[in-house]
Parts: sequence; C-alpha cells; structure tokens
Amino acid sequence: MNRGTDEPVQSLFDRLYEKAKRIEVDGETLWRVEGDVLLDEDQLRRYARQQEALREMRFTMREAGMPAMVSAELVGMTEDDKILRWAPGLMLTYAVLRRTFTIGGESGYRLVVESMERATADWAETCGISFSHKPELDDSDSLRPEGARFVVREFDAGGEFIASAFFPNDPVHRRRILIDPSFYSPDLRFDKAGVLRHELGHVLGFRHEQIRSEAPPGCPDEDTYGTINLGDYDPRSVMHYFCGGVGSQSLAITELDKAGSQRVYGLPLSSYRFVIA
Repeated sequence: MNRGTDEPVQSLFDRLYEKAKRIEVDGETLWRVEGDVLLDEDQLRRYARQQEALREMRFTMREAGMPAMVSAELVGMTEDDKILRWAPGLMLTYAVLRRTFTIGGESGYRLVVESMERATADWAETCGISFSHKPELDDSDSLRPEGARFVVREFDAGGEFIASAFFPNDPVHRRRILIDPSFYSPDLRFDKAGVLRHELGHVLGFRHEQIRSEAPPGCPDEDTYGTINLGDYDPRSVMHYFCGGVGSQSLAITELDKAGSQRVYGLPLSSYRFVIA
C-alpha cells in the first residue's frame, strides 16, 4: 500500500506502523503511542509527519547554534490555531458499562464507579466543567447508549496500558475510557482515582506534560504539534508520567494544573452564585 511520497515521513510512519503496539478495539485497529494514546491509521500518519517536522526543526536549530526550544508555560490542544475544549455549559455525561466487567466482575465495576466519582469531582472542583454519571445506563447492552456522551468499560489490553481515554476531537465512536484489568491490582503503584484523573485530563483536551522540552532525560520525546502550554512546566502534574526520576504516583491535580485548566475552562462552577430569575 502506498502511504505517501515524502520519504523521510514515510520512513517514520512505516516504523510506527510496523513497530508500535497494535490493539484491536471493537473491530478497529489502533496504534498505541505515548503509553495510553490510541490512534487510527490516519491519525498515526499525521502523528508521524508532525514528529518528523519537529525533529528536523530541532536539528536545524542545533546546527545553527541556536538554543533549544523551551516552553514558557498543563499542555492543551489546539485545532486551527484555536484552543480545543468542550462547549461552555456542556454536561459530560457517562455510563460505566457493567456487562463489560467480565474479569473484574461486580467488585471491579464498583471500584471503577467509585474511582470515577472521585476523579470527576476533583476536576469539577478545579475548573468550569461538569460530569454526570448516568447509572440508569450502566446495564445497557449497547456500547454507546443514548444519553451518555462517553462510556467507561473494561477492556483486556494485556497490560499494555492501565487505562486509555480519548480527546475532545476524536470520532464519536471512540469516546470511551478503557480500563485494563491491571487497574484492579492491589499492587498498582498509582492511585486508582489518580489514573482516572489523568485520563479525564485527556478527555478535557490536555496532553502529557512530559512531552515538553523541560522534561528530564528518560521521559519520552513525543510530538508537541497542535499544543499550547498553559502554565509553567510541572513535573508533578496529573498529566505527567512517572519518568526521569520525576512524576507523582498520586496523580493529583496540582496548583499549576489548576491554573492551566482554568485558562481553558474558567473557574469551577462552585465559585459562582447563579441568578436565574
């Protein structure tokens, strides 16, 4: 199959296409990058092109004796040069699909429900976003029940990730948070609600903090195209992996996370007294 005419980009795309871990979800082949980000083939192609352009620019700057790019400022996403976010006033409703918890069973389902309640409450107290669990939809036979903007479900990824989410501009059918059975382990070194706080950060449109140039050696060097820095580099950010000797196993929302998310979503709704008449 011809995947393009730009040979350097094609080479990188081919390497990712062949080497990146493939995961089948609902009959769709996805490639895992950055640990918990799943891309379809078109997204993988763009990702490869963006990474190649970024590396070429860094090489050119080094050859010219120019200083490496330093981000001045959580990492948000952009689209058409505008910050990507959910529309104001939109309620992010979700269902936790009980029937998918074939390995975790009822106890796994309950653990995820409780962890989601903690994680969504933490984000709602951080910035102007609202989540609502729709328990009446949890027993639905559909993987996309009407009335839920996204679903949370068990998915056996063989330990390739603990959980994986989606971005606001992903296709509607990919609006799901996948929970690998490794999430249930009592030996999991990360706070379980923290894992979901991290994934919900992706749902809100935030990228990994460790992709920034200030991250220490040992952290993945990933593409930053289509991003905007929303505050100072934060090695303990909820969006930072545990890498390079930094990161936090609690995956708590820090003060810098709070400030950056408020630049996108404003103050938490609990900060206001609403007048309705």
